[in-house]
Amino acid sequence: MDRIQRVLRQHGLSGCLIIAMRYLTRYLLTVLYQHERHIWYVATPSSIKSGNILSTELKLQRAGPEHLDMIAQSNLCGRSSAARYLAAGADLWVVRETERAAFCCWIFRTRTPTVAARGGWKILPPDTVCLEASITGSNYRGRGIAPIAWASIAEGLQQEGVRTIITKVETGNIASRRAVLKAGFHEAALMDFLKIAGVSRVRVVSLGEIREEDRDVLIDLHTLAA
Repeated sequence: MDRIQRVLRQHGLSGCLIIAMRYLTRYLLTVLYQHERHIWYVATPSSIKSGNILSTELKLQRAGPEHLDMIAQSNLCGRSSAARYLAAGADLWVVRETERAAFCCWIFRTRTPTVAARGGWKILPPDTVCLEASITGSNYRGRGIAPIAWASIAEGLQQEGVRTIITKVETGNIASRRAVLKAGFHEAALMDFLKIAGVSRVRVVSLGEIREEDRDVLIDLHTLAA
């Protein structure tokens, strides 16, 4: 009650109504309208290369629940989302400088979060993993940390027998699209997802030459659009 009275004194009744309408409009737009466009990229583990190594103060490691506070404090991944991913069986990888996280990414092995899939999760083809949510902390950007981490992770996945790595990037994220191409991924498909008032539409367009490692992934993506 005290908080409400303070807000009323600060903004007045008309000002509070305007703020409330802004929040309501934003909420309705989120619920009633959603539009995302992604490029799906594909690579074999052996094609992911960096040519560089991490500086001596940085260390790549497989992380767990005990590291969730660290990545949350570095604004790399929200704690609730990270806990949900771990519960789903995903691998969390972190590049850290002592007790500070510089970079994190996720490897999903059996299913991966996808807005276009029913229930928000897409089952992955056999021997395929998905690289998701690669984020570098603002103080560590421009040092090539992500591709170095990807290359090291890919080497381990190859030893496990993984045949294909996929990842997706929003079409407007030009820097990340360049980074995954330079690391060894290639464009496989454009996915356009549109949801209006609970009715969704998915459109998938294959890009470029279809390679052997693309086939299962493309079949899977086109199934979402069926």
